[in-house]
Amino acid sequence: MAQKACLLSIKNNYTSLTDAETTVADYILQNSAAVIHMPIATFAANAGVAKSAIIRCCKTLGFSGYSELKICLAGELAKNKKLNYTPYIDPDDDAGTIMDKLFAANVKTLHDTAEKMDRQVLQQTVNLLLNADVIYVYAVGTSASIARELQYRILQIGKTALCITDVPTMKISTLNIHPGDVAVGISHSGRTVSTIEALQLAAKKGAKTVCITSFSNSEITKHSDYSIEIYSDEIDYPVEATSARIAHFSIIDVLSIAMSASNFEKAMERARETHRLVDTTRY
Repeated sequence: MAQKACLLSIKNNYTSLTDAETTVADYILQNSAAVIHMPIATFAANAGVAKSAIIRCCKTLGFSGYSELKICLAGELAKNKKLNYTPYIDPDDDAGTIMDKLFAANVKTLHDTAEKMDRQVLQQTVNLLLNADVIYVYAVGTSASIARELQYRILQIGKTALCITDVPTMKISTLNIHPGDVAVGISHSGRTVSTIEALQLAAKKGAKTVCITSFSNSEITKHSDYSIEIYSDEIDYPVEATSARIAHFSIIDVLSIAMSASNFEKAMERARETHRLVDTTRY
């Protein structure tokens, strides 16, 4: 069973918290080390909330109560220390220090994702893709490169895959979808309207739907038969971070290699042919 993590749970549920729960969550984020030793009465007084609000927030985050939250928070902080994870960038950091922090964040994201991944859903998704007639991959923005990579990997395996990253074409492509096809939507935020709408339309045509996202309770998960979730507790960067995308690309690796493993000899033969074709290509 996956280990519970307080900070990750806050990140994944933050947008669905009530105002009082948000106050509780913000206090935990800002005072994590102190909270693990703090009685609930002290927490309530310091945060300016009722003890009942703290308990409600704990339950919303997936904990039985305040005691379990503190235990899991303590374990999470200890793991962060072991992984040399620091949740901020200091303006005075030099390039080497920033590298250390970013690499630690990337390692932590991969570690957390592997630890909390629903292995059954992962295997079901692999089986679904293996048995699909046509695989449609939808994404826009920064997720588009991940979608193209998934399409390329699927084509290498010998399956038919289409990658659609143009918003109008997304909807039009669903006119060709039939039962037996699979639609995969990739969205870091899980709120990308065009990708969600494409999955909805694909489902209406009888296709099974899969999403790859970084937020477990996001809108896209509500419109997917199978949801693969990345756990990225990203630090505060002055620009958009890449740790979540590194995990997304790693999941693409997992899906494609697991599909290849179902017919290893054929996959190796196709890999050799792929290398031959690339080596003889003139640009």
